[in-house]
Amino acid sequence: MIHLPRKHYEWALFFFFWFGGLWLLYFEMFIVSPHYHSSWNNTMTLHTIIASFCALNIYTNMFMMITTDIRCKQVTSSPGMGWVFCDKCQISVPPRSHHCKICQECILKRDHHCFFSGYCVGYFNHRYFFSMVVYMTFAAFYCNIYNWQFFIDLKGGFTWTIIPGLIAPHVGLMLGFYSINEFILTAHTFAGLILNVLFVILLSSQLRYLFTGQLSYERKKGIKDYYVGVRKTPVELFGSAGLWVLVCPLMTSKMPGDGTAFRHRGRKKVQNSTDLHCGRETCNLFGNFFQIFQIFSIFGNLFQIFKIFQIFQIFQRKANQKTKKR
Repeated sequence: MIHLPRKHYEWALFFFFWFGGLWLLYFEMFIVSPHYHSSWNNTMTLHTIIASFCALNIYTNMFMMITTDIRCKQVTSSPGMGWVFCDKCQISVPPRSHHCKICQECILKRDHHCFFSGYCVGYFNHRYFFSMVVYMTFAAFYCNIYNWQFFIDLKGGFTWTIIPGLIAPHVGLMLGFYSINEFILTAHTFAGLILNVLFVILLSSQLRYLFTGQLSYERKKGIKDYYVGVRKTPVELFGSAGLWVLVCPLMTSKMPGDGTAFRHRGRKKVQNSTDLHCGRETCNLFGNFFQIFQIFSIFGNLFQIFKIFQIFQIFQRKANQKTKKR
């Protein structure tokens, strides 16, 4: 069963993910690569293999993520200690499970709601989300490093004005400093850098799970009762195959349970919240992302002021020259 987005903005992000990645692959292979290599060679073959491997893992992990059932309704176990009753779903749900207001389902070991997939990250599909983020982060670093010299050559060499121009390419277009082609490529490079920052934030939030055993809700509430150590936590996340699932998303990896029972330190009783606002953790993540974007916007505004000041200087010089001629 494929779980598709329910909201209009999720559909937009969903299509952006699938078609944006394909466009990026085309951009790297047919626009950037010819700048470095006039003909096909061993280096081009290596880049093609790496790009194809990353793209295959990213898209396969996404597909496996949205086709894996993580609903509490599939559970056949009898309610036990720590289970709570969900008024919305009218079922009892196990510990660490929460109700998602967008999916309209109670999710086993719910971490957060992913807007790009339109589906939650839970017990049985968390491994696919983690692997997907790993490969997206690696691909983002790879592309940005590979594209940097291409971008520098496009500008005719590195100067200090490249940085503010990169942050606010629309200003360069409006003032006539950039052609349409330069504007598109500059905006593309800037978008790649922003996505790289976003992927690093996503990956760091997921890596924290390996060292703390805390889901997004548990980090927010300071709950540390389910951490089982560095050696056992990867098994709870990836299954019996451990980190080997990062190599291939289709690798069989049996989970240690059915998502209803977890090792508990016994420090305190953890109550589940079925009223947890869906996507709040992801919204916090996007909040950090927009804070970074605001910082870039400040630099963009400074760049605009600088360009306006330059224009005034040019007009002043022309006026002085005309005065001298008279």
